[in-house]
Amino acid sequence: MTSILRVLAWVWAALLLVVLVGTFRPGTPAIGLAGSFLSGAYPLHVALAAVLGILLGLAARAAGARFTGLATAVLALAAVVGSVTVLTAQGRAASEQGVPLDWTATLTELGQPDGRPDRSVEFSAGRTLDLYLPTGAGPHPTMVWVHGGSWTSGDRSDRTALNRWLAERGWAVAAVDYRLPPPEPVGRDQQRDVACAVDWVRTHAGEAGLDPARLVLAGQSAGATLALSTTSGLLDGTLACSEAPAAYGGTGPADAPPPTPGPPPVGVVAYYPPVDLTLVDPDVARTLFGGTAGEAPGLLRLLSPAEQVRPGLPPTLLLLGSADHYVLPDRVAAYDRELRSAGVDGRLVTVPYADHVFDRPFGSPGAQLTREAVIRFLTGLT
Repeated sequence: MTSILRVLAWVWAALLLVVLVGTFRPGTPAIGLAGSFLSGAYPLHVALAAVLGILLGLAARAAGARFTGLATAVLALAAVVGSVTVLTAQGRAASEQGVPLDWTATLTELGQPDGRPDRSVEFSAGRTLDLYLPTGAGPHPTMVWVHGGSWTSGDRSDRTALNRWLAERGWAVAAVDYRLPPPEPVGRDQQRDVACAVDWVRTHAGEAGLDPARLVLAGQSAGATLALSTTSGLLDGTLACSEAPAAYGGTGPADAPPPTPGPPPVGVVAYYPPVDLTLVDPDVARTLFGGTAGEAPGLLRLLSPAEQVRPGLPPTLLLLGSADHYVLPDRVAAYDRELRSAGVDGRLVTVPYADHVFDRPFGSPGAQLTREAVIRFLTGLT
């Protein structure tokens, strides 16, 4: 029994050490990602695991493994202190926003429950959207939701619980699919797919109970980048479901139809968006975009929200984890400052210690905090 407790205690201690170091030194290779991911999205579970580590260390010490037990208990106590630090910081951030956290939900709602869309429709050839509809006849303000997945994966069901939550608060949500490579790399086609979804909302607003005059684009990660850049293209008239001809400022053929008229988006919600694609690792850029910033500078600028900052963009809400390993938090913060300097309304909400996709667990403190920030932002638009 003593040998089993000794091995278990060392393994537990090693795992807690990885989380502890990664949480407070997120730049540490590999360990940083593991620590910030777990502590950022599951802080209460990490705290309970640390308490269990103390008990395990005491049990090992009582069974005769004195050094192992003491070392495990001390390390677990440090992990408890670290977890409390994270929980306090996230709780304080929520309190500053006036958001009461449901700690039972933090403990129990670990994924994204099925929000069960009301219907699914094909909005363009081979592309489908799911509709989440509020009760009542409408017309309802509408969000077009664009999923993430690093432009290579993901689907329209990635935030199904969030979509239903928004529908219960009066916002219709159209969660869309878009083209993923291969065979073609990422380019203008993904933006056109989102533009086609916007066209569908405008065209079918009456029958679906949607209000195209109160339309918001939103997304997470790669989808957030698409939401931001598509909004820019829709506003300046260079982007439509069918690419606009050169006479209208687009790159389509001369006989292409002009952009579909309709009310422009009134806002954008972007969860942890990569805003400057010229900073993407060269090997990744070649795989995704067919070239690096030096090899395809026009395309990467066309796709990068940071290159499209200007007065006249709609209010923009940015949501970010302070320890995000997949986007550069400093660059997103700089993008937020650039927007505000250009006179664009909105703000940046940062979740302390959180990494990418901190909102995937529906009950995480970051998910609860940002949901409330989103609905308040949307309410201010209508």
